[in-house]
Amino acid sequence: MTDQPLFWSRRRWLQGLMALSAVIGVQAQDKPKMRVGFISRYQPYSFAQPDGAPTGFDVEVVRALLVSLGFELEPVMDTFVQLRQKLKAGDIAFIGNQLLLTPENRRHFDFVKSYATIQLVTVLHEDDDRDLMSLDDFLGKRLGVLANTGVEEQARGAVGKSVQSFERIEDALRALADKKLDAVLEENLIAEYFIDKAGLPLKVGVPFAAPIRVGLAVPKGQKDIEQKLSTGVQTLVKEPTFRAISTRWFGYDVSRPRVSHASNG
Repeated sequence: MTDQPLFWSRRRWLQGLMALSAVIGVQAQDKPKMRVGFISRYQPYSFAQPDGAPTGFDVEVVRALLVSLGFELEPVMDTFVQLRQKLKAGDIAFIGNQLLLTPENRRHFDFVKSYATIQLVTVLHEDDDRDLMSLDDFLGKRLGVLANTGVEEQARGAVGKSVQSFERIEDALRALADKKLDAVLEENLIAEYFIDKAGLPLKVGVPFAAPIRVGLAVPKGQKDIEQKLSTGVQTLVKEPTFRAISTRWFGYDVSRPRVSHASNG
């Protein structure tokens, strides 16, 4: 391992050196570790197994990404708010979950190119043949959403009181399976994961819009690490390793959209 931290330019050498001990460790074989933050309760992307070991789609993808770059992953599990503080303080190198590129997030982070296609979809009961393709189609219908999210805010603005919010999306999906709701709005990968995991009699409908912009969050202004990770992601998604991880969690290659958006306009 060299004295100069990988990913830092010479003009940031002193700044990077100060955070080096917190972000990068060294194994007995001199293989560097990189501390990466993950949201602690965010199935299927990052969460703890019964024995406490971190797992999830994002955890596995980032581990493979770092291996390709010559690092070993040291996962740091915490809340999103705490991870943002740790990133600012230099305690972690980046956040290993793909975050929404909202104006608020862009104030705090720069972003790495996405490795998964994330789309907002309608989830219906498997015996429901209706075409529900826009929020207007849900007027007067019971629509389930995850509480305290942008999806809930948007749905309530368009549909009103018939929107029902849930603290856990799996509870909304269960209510839909029991036909207590007409539909659920959720991200495609989250919906597909919980439907498959619980064996629910549900189906994912056509996406509402084009893929949502997401990406790994890196410190503002750290172009070296942003470019290195972006190049690594672009290479990884073409490799059998990524396809194997993706298929294990979702049954297909999520770097490409499974269902295209179809406008009803």
